[in-house]
Amino acid sequence: MSSGLVVCFSGRIGSGKTSITQILSSTLGWARAGFGDYLRALIAREGGDPSSRQALQDLGQNLVDADSEGFCLAVLKSANFQPGGDLLLDGIRHVDIKNRVNRLVAPSRAILIHLTLDECELLKRVESRPQGSIDLAHAEKHRVESELITSLPQVADRVVDASPSIHALAGNLLSVIAEFGVEPNVILQARTTLASMPT
Repeated sequence: MSSGLVVCFSGRIGSGKTSITQILSSTLGWARAGFGDYLRALIAREGGDPSSRQALQDLGQNLVDADSEGFCLAVLKSANFQPGGDLLLDGIRHVDIKNRVNRLVAPSRAILIHLTLDECELLKRVESRPQGSIDLAHAEKHRVESELITSLPQVADRVVDASPSIHALAGNLLSVIAEFGVEPNVILQARTTLASMPT
């Protein structure tokens, strides 16, 4: 493939975006960036609480409202991304951000994979976290989450069921990524690396 691929992920809290992008980064050997990671680092540098979802959501929405392009560029820079390269990008929450990323990463091609999970499984995953169900109920009322259930699945290149085990999901996603022109030997090597990981 002549230019790179930026695989963006969206999905509700608890859908597994961070875990799966970390595994795919290890198997593919690609850099990974996350909007949430960038915000946590920024909050920590300013002396705030990076574990506060409210703080993450408020800061993220403020950055989207003030300078969405600058926000996207800063997140891409956090992974030392250069246009034309490959990247896994975790945490798309707005259609406008998806469209900006598409433009900013050129000549790389950007695709969006939306991870979906049925309500029971989502609640089970979230409740395993400290303050999980309370956090989810409160967090999903925030404006920053409003496009995750409605708009983003409609504009995604693929909507993928995130209910399998993380290992099985990684295998499924490698198949999806292969559909977008990644060299077969890259996918084969990634599958070999995945098979060697503990399940």
